[in-house]
Amino acid sequence: MRSIVKHRFPAFSLIELSVVLVIVGVLMGAIFKGQDLLDVAKVRSVVHDLQHIKVAIHNYQDTYGALPGDDPNAETRFGGGIGKGNGNGLIEPAESANVWGHLNKAGDWESVTPPTSKFGGNYDIVSAPDGSMPGNWIRLSKDNGQALLTPKQVQKLMSKIDEGIAASDSTQGLLRAKEGQGVTAGQCANGSNLNLEVKNPTCIVYMKL
Repeated sequence: MRSIVKHRFPAFSLIELSVVLVIVGVLMGAIFKGQDLLDVAKVRSVVHDLQHIKVAIHNYQDTYGALPGDDPNAETRFGGGIGKGNGNGLIEPAESANVWGHLNKAGDWESVTPPTSKFGGNYDIVSAPDGSMPGNWIRLSKDNGQALLTPKQVQKLMSKIDEGIAASDSTQGLLRAKEGQGVTAGQCANGSNLNLEVKNPTCIVYMKL
């Protein structure tokens, strides 16, 4: 009769399993913390960008008496091919692309193309994006107003720009948040409150000029 040989396989003890779970938890915490720190750095960069754009546009207006893009004398001032506006005080869709060229010719901006952010997407200038937002605004979004930021990222931006206003209020202050193109209503903000339960990018932001 053939004898049966029993094999013993090594196994983790409960203590070893506990140590592994603790290490995994620490690593996961470090990953999430690292993402938060990265977001903080990006938020600071966007705040700087928005302030830089705003200062450049106001400098142009103070110097030439018109907004870049909307300037009716831009071609006379800077030469043909630069494009001009109608001078009505609003940077309309047909004029928005000329903003950066006007600023560049005036020495207030380094490029003739729309700037990009550390989150991706780009900045452009829009007028009266809806009935509650008259005047001109800097918009940060993906192409054609598609969503770029998560509600939490927007909250961090608002806390830096609109101090003293509730950081979750998307309808007050200099910075406003709205759903990007094609995003279901309420996925960026429910009423005036950012929908912080949503973790994926659903928002675009506007800063008042």
